[in-house]
Amino acid sequence: MKKTLILLLLSMSLWGMDKVSIENAYIKQTPPHAKATAIFLTIKNDSDKDLSLLKAQTNLSKETELHTHKNENGKMVMKEVPSIPIKAHSSTELKPGGLHIMVFDIKNQIDENTRADLTLYFDNNQSIELKNIPSKAIVKH
Repeated sequence: MKKTLILLLLSMSLWGMDKVSIENAYIKQTPPHAKATAIFLTIKNDSDKDLSLLKAQTNLSKETELHTHKNENGKMVMKEVPSIPIKAHSSTELKPGGLHIMVFDIKNQIDENTRADLTLYFDNNQSIELKNIPSKAIVKH
């Protein structure tokens, strides 16, 4: 049993599963009665292989999508994307006006007291759980 566990841990580190990290995660605060919000963060990939974020789940809602903003006929619109790539030895920032995790059908206003849990699922079969992500007001300029 010990040999199996040691081999499993060794294979995980060889595949770079411990080389993906998340920084600066936060939830966008909302006005009362809003039904959607977004989660922003930076994904760092210090492994030797490209990877992709495939899915996200949060305790704020059962419905999340990976999104980006695109210019269509001079107007910026949000579009769902099937995945978000993170190149080897680089990072990808999910930020307002760009890539982000959209959260639909939220039950409560997201305010300064809101904290959330988030699980990210990657194409290398790794998942990362984040606990107590804070919320943040986003000021438009």
